[in-house]
Amino acid sequence: MVADVVRSGAELVLTPFLAAARFARRQASGPRCVLEVPVEMLPDVRVRTLWLERLRRAAEDPAVVALLLRLDGSPGRWAAAGDLRATLQAIRGQGTRVYAVVESPGTAAVYLASACDHVFMLPTGQLGLLGVGAELTFFGAALEKIGIQADFEAAGAYKSFGEAYTRSFASPANQEAVNAIIGDLQDQLVRGIAESRAIDEARVREALGLAPLSAEEAMEYGLVDTLAYDDEVRDWLKEHHGEGIRMLELAKWARIDTAIERMEEAARGGKRVAVVYLDGPIVMEEGGRGTAIRARKVAEVLRKLRAEPRVAAVVLHVNSPGGSALASDVIWREVQLLDEEKPVVACFEDVAASGGFYLAAPAREIVVRRGTLTGSIGVFGGKLVVVEGLRRLGVHAQELGGSPNAHVYSPMRPFTPAQRERFKGMLQRTYDGFVERVARGRRAAVEEIEPHCRGRVWTGEAALERGLVDSLGGLEDAIERARVLAEAPGASRLDVNTLPRRSVLQWAVARALPSAARTSLPLGLTALARLLPEGVLDDIGVLMEHPEQAMAMLPFQVRAR
Repeated sequence: MVADVVRSGAELVLTPFLAAARFARRQASGPRCVLEVPVEMLPDVRVRTLWLERLRRAAEDPAVVALLLRLDGSPGRWAAAGDLRATLQAIRGQGTRVYAVVESPGTAAVYLASACDHVFMLPTGQLGLLGVGAELTFFGAALEKIGIQADFEAAGAYKSFGEAYTRSFASPANQEAVNAIIGDLQDQLVRGIAESRAIDEARVREALGLAPLSAEEAMEYGLVDTLAYDDEVRDWLKEHHGEGIRMLELAKWARIDTAIERMEEAARGGKRVAVVYLDGPIVMEEGGRGTAIRARKVAEVLRKLRAEPRVAAVVLHVNSPGGSALASDVIWREVQLLDEEKPVVACFEDVAASGGFYLAAPAREIVVRRGTLTGSIGVFGGKLVVVEGLRRLGVHAQELGGSPNAHVYSPMRPFTPAQRERFKGMLQRTYDGFVERVARGRRAAVEEIEPHCRGRVWTGEAALERGLVDSLGGLEDAIERARVLAEAPGASRLDVNTLPRRSVLQWAVARALPSAARTSLPLGLTALARLLPEGVLDDIGVLMEHPEQAMAMLPFQVRAR
């Protein structure tokens, strides 16, 4: 009764404001408009999902007759590109036209453009449909030359994080795993383009073998429809949608629509499905400039959601390469307790591997994108030993008294044989516990799950085939599953951000400044910093800060270029 009165009061108060906001949106868009949508890399998973939600709402506006995408790239990596592609296909299915403008598109832009009704390309552009590939970089010999030893151990034959710092080439297990992932993603790329553009897969593979293609060749292969400059694109739109068509930037339309959506949510009340965004490497505490999943903060949020009666179910939207196994375990426990009282559905975006999988293991269901990198169920650990590099500079260390293991994690000496055995035993115990938790969450025997663990990374499709996840889909699919499991079909969405709130300026400064990992690198390794793949320095930083802990972290990344 109280809730009904409050909701009725909110509706009464907000109704005139809603009417005014809807009128303002109509005035901005006019009777008929084409929304211009710039597509570029977006900073984090929450921003990407909210941006996609805005696109879906735009397609429901009767005044919006078409979207015009200006494709400079992808909003994220492969799974995020797949999210946008699925959204565009859904919008087209509702009757709104979707067009793409490309200049010199790369693989990701071509993949996204293929989901549109019509693709325009600059006549002088080059179409870089280069496909999917991996280039692994190894620093073992370089580190040896500057006197640094990567003293790493792993539990899981495919847990290859340490190889980049201990070897000069990939192990057979590493090659096997990476080749399988690249082949799977390449098949998804070819199949998606062929189906959307209604051309043979063989024809797409032929284009891949010849790329980069000229604009004329791109048309011959059926990858674009019209070669045109921007003024010619606008003339085409007027010809097909009428002279009175108005061009409107998505950002202007979205500012008003965001206010409308918030008022609608406030007026609606009732049960909620909470969406918790977990983005970045997994650490225990607050601190640092980068985006991270901070276990103590996340645990606090999950406890509050468990006690909140209006929250009927929770969706964990995970985008993480993993991190500290201990921190992952802290979150795992809170997810387990939460799911005992209300349904938890995990939704994996670009990557939810290693610790990112660990923390979601108790979820009642797991939803993944086709291109999600997941699995990597294994652990590693160790330290970077810098004693030789410092010795060459005249710096020496002397160990005095104390326990035999007082300096076991010191960067001034490698593990002794006895210490190494104890450390490997700790990693094996952590791995066994990881596998047991996954098996319990999957409601399967350890013997059934363990062969698909061992640090092996899978795409979403491959993980589904092996019973590691439950279904393919995006965030909207996960929210709908949460409603079904909670028997709350009318539950509205409640976004919960576990990241520190930062302005655009703060985010830009954080990107520009050296990361904490970069500034704390051992002497000598900073010279190699510019050669390391994006994100690897932060991963090393997490490892260096906690050499005593097992790490559950993805050994590589795949990007949509």
